[in-house]
Amino acid sequence: MYRVKISVLLIGLVFSINVKSQTEIKYKNPKLSTELRVQDLLSRMTLEEKVGQLLCPMGWEMYERNGNSITTSALFRQQTDTKKTGMYWAVFRADPWTKKTLDNGLNPELAAKTANALQDYAVNHTRLGIPLFFAEEAPHGHMAIGTTVFPTGIGLASTWSEKTMHEVGKVIASEIRLQGAHIGYGPVVDLVRDPRWSRVEETFGEDPVLSGTMAAALVRGMGGRNIKDNNSIISTPKHFIAYGIPEGGQNGAQTSIGLRELSAYFLPPFHKLVDAGALSIMTSYNSTDGIPCTSNKYLLTDVLKREWNFNGFVVSDLYAIDVIHNTHKVAASIEDAAIRSINAGTDVDLGANAYQHLIEAVRFTLKVRNETF
Repeated sequence: MYRVKISVLLIGLVFSINVKSQTEIKYKNPKLSTELRVQDLLSRMTLEEKVGQLLCPMGWEMYERNGNSITTSALFRQQTDTKKTGMYWAVFRADPWTKKTLDNGLNPELAAKTANALQDYAVNHTRLGIPLFFAEEAPHGHMAIGTTVFPTGIGLASTWSEKTMHEVGKVIASEIRLQGAHIGYGPVVDLVRDPRWSRVEETFGEDPVLSGTMAAALVRGMGGRNIKDNNSIISTPKHFIAYGIPEGGQNGAQTSIGLRELSAYFLPPFHKLVDAGALSIMTSYNSTDGIPCTSNKYLLTDVLKREWNFNGFVVSDLYAIDVIHNTHKVAASIEDAAIRSINAGTDVDLGANAYQHLIEAVRFTLKVRNETF
């Protein structure tokens, strides 16, 4: 529900001109309450459009650059038209993986042009005109051309300075928001206890108090819950949870941990980030005591959403829902993994390979029950 509420807020920002044709449609009328606009929008959405809002594919192939000219790619138009996609990840990203360089990637000005081009298509060429979410990788600075790169998490932790972290968060948020994106994936709050693990440098170390304190300052610097500020973004702390103590030090391997240790050391830093205003949380690849974290209802719903009153949205790590089937082997199929994850409390599928199967799952359930959507 909160995912839809934030989408409605974006609609209000995009449709800032209060013309009659827009205000006659309740969800486009910024004068009405968020609850009323959400109800109106949901009542108009098809099953495909609702599932589309849960999808977040990789975004660096969604545009075409010709010098300083930017256009939407055929792949973007196909994704938006057929899958009703509501969010894209790393549209502006540049690194060896994306194969985006100074020659073919996006500097901040071109990134803003790209965001405008993609939003224009979403708003003016889709049935409901719902603006897109853009999420960017930002563990220690926005991972893009022309942005500020700060020390990795372990280096920032060495400053022991909340003030520094707050200022770092402000810079990250302003650079991402000025380019047209809304979400920053970070900080990395995993407690690391095994030096063999391949992501040690991304973390703030092994101590839960230091990790939680430094990360909370960063989240507040990014804006916390103040997403209406033009220099703020939604922060997405990761990875929930106990990702940094895998068996054998292997990335994504299972974690053997008791509830007491989980509650005493690993959960408190994330709880502090929820209190600091984090509006999104990313799941982890690992399992805890045999249950994949991305489909763990106790952790995602009972603890995070109910006990901590977290009213943001949960996003999977990249293809973490698929991993429930093809690595953890506890789901019979990708569709089964998707059902387990959505029921557990994972709201967004980063990678967008699994949740597209929810359409057929819902249709099958309705057919069995002799109901209609």
